[in-house]
Amino acid sequence: MSKKLSLTILTTAAVSVPAIGADHISQHYMNFEEYGDKVRAQDLVTSIEKSFGLDYTLAVELGYDSVSGASPSWGPTTASTGDADLVNRHNKTVQAQKLTDEVIRAGYDPHRDNYAVQKYDLEDTRQSINARLTYRDEKRNEWTFGGNYSKEEDYVSMGMNGQVLFYADSRKNRSYTVGFSTLFDETTAFQKYANYGNGQQWEDIFTGDVEVGLSQIFTPNFYSTFTLYAGYTSGYLSNHYLTVLREIDINANGTIEDDEVFLGQDSRPDTRMSGGFNVQSFYNVNSKLVVNPRYKYFSDDWGISSHQLSLKASYKITDSLSIMPGYTWYNQEGADFYRDPTSRDPSFAATGYATSDLRLGTYTGNAYEVGASYKITAELRGNASYAYYEQTNGYEASWWSVGATYEF
Repeated sequence: MSKKLSLTILTTAAVSVPAIGADHISQHYMNFEEYGDKVRAQDLVTSIEKSFGLDYTLAVELGYDSVSGASPSWGPTTASTGDADLVNRHNKTVQAQKLTDEVIRAGYDPHRDNYAVQKYDLEDTRQSINARLTYRDEKRNEWTFGGNYSKEEDYVSMGMNGQVLFYADSRKNRSYTVGFSTLFDETTAFQKYANYGNGQQWEDIFTGDVEVGLSQIFTPNFYSTFTLYAGYTSGYLSNHYLTVLREIDINANGTIEDDEVFLGQDSRPDTRMSGGFNVQSFYNVNSKLVVNPRYKYFSDDWGISSHQLSLKASYKITDSLSIMPGYTWYNQEGADFYRDPTSRDPSFAATGYATSDLRLGTYTGNAYEVGASYKITAELRGNASYAYYEQTNGYEASWWSVGATYEF
């Protein structure tokens, strides 16, 4: 798993915290861990929200993340038997590189069945800042504009976003939203023909997203939102921390021999277009219970499509204590250029897009979460949450968070 994605998963992990409208400052600590001694990440987030009169609200969020552990990637397992063996491996790799630029010098195993997905150590930190300003006009329509910046050792991200919410009429039972976001990122990537740890250079990544939404209040206890969204990403979209197996017919006999399988870099298209829709509702069953069902559909031009169903709830046990359980079901069809690393034949052809990244494969996922919020005083509230996530391809992870919010 790449460091960038690990940090993103952590900071976007769902945390069951009740919505807060008053001026406040909050501090939260989140911990994310993949099972199997893989990636571990921590995130410390401080957020402040302050209104200036009735028309302006400013929100600022500061984050410090750290990630460590091991990232799984293909590698050779046959030990070298001496200098002659090393020379032979080097010569074989050079021969393969003359036929395709997909082969890398990260390691070569003369026995195709001895390649294995192994864990490679990683460690990084990230600092981030997000800010947004909301303005409310005479009709109480909301205009929100924001920006974000984050930096880690091999990834820099800068972006801006905006959203307009306007009401259909003075009764405010229906509202429309139009929003956008852009990211201008840079990542260091290993270059082809280079050993791991050498030959890196910065690559650009651009991401643009737009969405339009409709919110409708049906009764005092029930309202729903419907959102259409689309996205476009271009630049270096491969994961240079991951590898694949490539079949190279060196002797041109039309057959892939045991010693004609080589390591290649994860290789993906340099553009990606995606889109989908999201529907969710909020229903006050009674004065204590609120339920929030949701369905989300996603599709892109890489061949990936997914369906997500979730049901979350908030139950008020006492005036001070609330619990928030939730369940999410996720089903995904994999990318056209994905091959399962545990399949009988996990190798790819000499050229073409190729990935063995489990996150781009076909699988079903289940997430179980529970949160609690306790009002300590009139101004201070503490909260905590825990979630467990599993996929049918064997991937498992969990995360938890604790924090406090002070209203002023």
